[in-house]
Amino acid sequence: MDDPVESIRAAGDALGVVWSFFEDETTGDLTIAANLLLAAVALLTAYRCFESMKPALDKNLSRVVGVGAGITAVFAAVSLFFLVQAASSVFG
Repeated sequence: MDDPVESIRAAGDALGVVWSFFEDETTGDLTIAANLLLAAVALLTAYRCFESMKPALDKNLSRVVGVGAGITAVFAAVSLFFLVQAASSVFG
């Protein structure tokens, strides 16, 4: 049976390797690929929130629509933030 400490250490080392693809070593900022990936995930989440809100729109449930619109707006703003970060790293 493997030692749990060694298993956790190996998992941590693997996560460190994966994280190196997302962080610039010189500045510590996220790479362009990481910013674009996070922007895409946030935009897809905003779209999914909007799609989940459609039945409430049909039934005129204003509170549900209000909360859903707020959540959708937050994820859309997060996506915009990461897109701006990617653009600023490309254009300096």
